Amino acid sequence: MRVITHQNIDIDAVSGVWAYLTFVPEARDATIVFRSANYDGHDMGSHDVAIDLDAGGRGIKGQRDPDGTQHSCFATIVAEHASPEDQAALHPLVTFIDAQDSYGNAFQHLIPGIDDATLDIVSSVTVSSVLRALQSTNGNNDHSVISKMLMIFDGLFKCYKSRQAAEKEADEAELLADGQVAIVNNSRRYATNGILFKRGVRAIVFIDDCNLGVVREGQETFRADDPRIRAVVEATGEFSEWFAHSAGFLFARGTRKAPQFTPSQVDPHDLAQALVEVISAAA
Repeated sequence: MRVITHQNIDIDAVSGVWAYLTFVPEARDATIVFRSANYDGHDMGSHDVAIDLDAGGRGIKGQRDPDGTQHSCFATIVAEHASPEDQAALHPLVTFIDAQDSYGNAFQHLIPGIDDATLDIVSSVTVSSVLRALQSTNGNNDHSVISKMLMIFDGLFKCYKSRQAAEKEADEAELLADGQVAIVNNSRRYATNGILFKRGVRAIVFIDDCNLGVVREGQETFRADDPRIRAVVEATGEFSEWFAHSAGFLFARGTRKAPQFTPSQVDPHDLAQALVEVISAAA
């Protein structure tokens, strides 16, 4: 089986090929072939598929609106072949690529009125700019570029799936003080804290194997090593083992960057209660 797309690939072609290889089981070992954008499909076999090409009417293109707007083939393939859960995971990427392909600039379409300086910044750090960077460093070798882009899309998909799992971890957090403080036990997702902060949690006590600590939401002004929190740690005699970030957002005995291998003597619920006092005083 061959998956055929156009040479000098763009982001819709790359994402469409990735989606087809990922969500259509019989295509996972397909050979990727590049043709001119005006390829007419004359040599397509019965099991071949053309992506982001008309291919004489046999190719997969995006849907066309009544006003003539041509949407991305990536959106079409995901909608037709991915599970509802995977469609939900990929929604941010599908939305971005569809807007980029359909309207020329995703940010101008999604954020009407965005100023030029901000547009220049955000446009230079997207998945499209990564594609252009690979093309510039790989001499526009489509085979080399797409092999690297497929790995990037695999990674993005794993990140999106991880965020779905993080939502579930956030649901399982223990909440105190009307949801202002959370205790998170052995989270395995980087996004879990951010999701809780977005839900209105102001500070988190995290337990991660032998790591234990307090992290506050970024806009808060109280310190994670407030004296009331420090007193809980000092009472156990292990204060010298704790690290306080100079910016005040973190106070911990062990982190993912510098893990501990013995358990703390501090009771996480005592830390949480101290946090409740600090937050109440800061309100």
